[in-house]
Order: sequence, then C-alpha cells, then structure tokens
Amino acid sequence: MTYPRCGPAGRRCDPAHGRVRVAHDTAGTADAILLAFEAEVYSLVFGLKSEPYGDHEFGVFARSRGHWNGGITLAPTGMFSLSLAGDRHAPHPHALQLLRELRERYPSLLPRIEQGLFEHYLPYKEAVEAGIETNDPFLRIANAVEVWPRIKPAHVLIEPIKGQWRVEIAFTTDWDIEHTVAAIYSDWQFIELNGSVRGI
Repeated sequence: MTYPRCGPAGRRCDPAHGRVRVAHDTAGTADAILLAFEAEVYSLVFGLKSEPYGDHEFGVFARSRGHWNGGITLAPTGMFSLSLAGDRHAPHPHALQLLRELRERYPSLLPRIEQGLFEHYLPYKEAVEAGIETNDPFLRIANAVEVWPRIKPAHVLIEPIKGQWRVEIAFTTDWDIEHTVAAIYSDWQFIELNGSVRGI
C-alpha cells in the first residue's frame, strides 16, 4: 500500500494506524526532533495515544509533549524526574544509551557539578553581603562540597539540540528558589551550569 508523504527524508505515514515510517537512521541529528514532532501531530490529528513503554532497566515510560517520561535514582543525590527524546513508539535508542552511561558516570560528574553550583551561589552571597538583597537567616555555604545539603534533584532531560545529543541534569536550590539550574553535558564534556532551565 502507498501512504501519503508526510515529511522529508522518505517518511510516509499511515493515518489508519498512526505510523510514521523512516527510511534511514536519524540518530544524533535534527531529524530525531522532527520525527517526534510529526508523530505528535499525527497523534493529535487522528486521536492516537502512545502506549506506555517498558524498559527492563529503567521501568515504565509514559509519553507526553513529545518526550518519554519516567524517573531515575542517581546515587547519592536521589530521585530525578526523567524525560527522553523519541518517536511515538519508544524512547530513542541513543537516549536510552546515554541514560545507561549517565547512571555509570554520575559519581565522576559530581565534582564539576558541585563546583558549578557553588559558582552559581557566590553572586547571591555577595549580593546579600553588600546589602543589595536580604535573606534571614542568611544562607552560608563555605565551599563547593557544602552545596549538596542545599539542593534537591529536579530532572534529567536527554535530547538532541542542533544535531548534538545533550544531557541536562537539573536541580532546585535553597538560595534561588525561583529557578531550576542544570549542568549541561554533550559527549560527556561539561558545557555550562545553566541558571534557569524549564521544567519537564
């Protein structure tokens, strides 16, 4: 059967079954985002809903807003909400692979993350000391290691941005309750500590 063309790169869709067929591998490219977008559109147009996806390592994922959502515990920090890029049927295989790698690498990432969090805290501390901002009682953190009692795990987001897969590890902090901050990694290289990321 011939299905109408619904996108570039040889995709053809089957409205009766909500399938979006892909003629080539989209790993690590912007096509992964486009594929997820197309699948979401067809789900809305044809009233289709993705079934939950079960993974033997990470449990059950539910699809919402173009991503697969679940949870993961990263010791010693705790439980993070989890969001992975993927199509209508399952999380992207590369997103799952990066999640496996994150679970193994996370302890080795902590020193750089805590340093980034401490650097984020310092301007707040300086503003309080200068009288620009007030906080009672004043939150005192002497060094990077002391940030951990003052943060809580928020989320892990794994998705491709402009063809590069990124891992976003997000936290809420006691010194900046209005924003969620996140350590951003690409190819396991630290990119930045973003002081304000959206929730998932």
